[in-house]
Amino acid sequence: MSASHPSFEATFLKLSEAVRQEGGVVLSMWPKRRGTTTVIEVTQKIDGSLVSEADMASNELLTKALHTLYPGDFIFSEEVLCDPGVVFASNRTWIIDPLDGTSAFLEGRDDFSILVGLSVGHSPHSGVMFFPARDQMLLAQPGAGAFLNGKRVKVSEMERAGDGRVYIRRFESTAPHLASPMMDSGLALAKVAIGELDGAIIKMVTHREWDIAAPMAVLKEAGAVVTDEFGKGIPLGTGTIGFNYFVASNGHVHEQLLKIIPT
Repeated sequence: MSASHPSFEATFLKLSEAVRQEGGVVLSMWPKRRGTTTVIEVTQKIDGSLVSEADMASNELLTKALHTLYPGDFIFSEEVLCDPGVVFASNRTWIIDPLDGTSAFLEGRDDFSILVGLSVGHSPHSGVMFFPARDQMLLAQPGAGAFLNGKRVKVSEMERAGDGRVYIRRFESTAPHLASPMMDSGLALAKVAIGELDGAIIKMVTHREWDIAAPMAVLKEAGAVVTDEFGKGIPLGTGTIGFNYFVASNGHVHEQLLKIIPT
């Protein structure tokens, strides 16, 4: 199926509905909703990150929906081991994080999300970012814009990054006054897209493509600029991370952000 197939918009809408339903399942397992005495199964991956039964349930439902709606497309999920070469060879790849912010989810915070991004020709195409506990869904398709719960959104118009308006993750910047309060990275990138933050810089320590695929599509349609630490574009759907910093901004402040990355 071509990305420009006339039925893509309809199937993408069905996908967003499936993600919303999946969010309901995730919420039903959220410790804060179930009560502090209820414990769900949690294990630790080789890289030290956590995976819960909510991650796995979400992955199963989301993978099933994608196979049904886009049977010819490849699916690259955080929860399934995959050879990077296989990912790179695919022209159309759905890159998913069934539960982004597992630690936040387990701690009872509301900034966890479900991230679904489509890469076509190693570039961001479409994205769904859903925050179940906040009932916030961001959708983006090429040329159509980015929307939060049906309302079109865009990046801020600040010419200089404001104090507390830049998300800085996993490194000490040379301009700490710009740093926003801490939150999960998915929410931070969503806030850049809707103009509540002027930018974000993430050192790619544990982050992988499933953390950035959906946000890249949403950011692009919201008018953001996304590059690596050298101001170069970031390919998607490669199966690997070949850069050290993910930098997203409203465009106006991008050079300012690149300069606060330690060398």
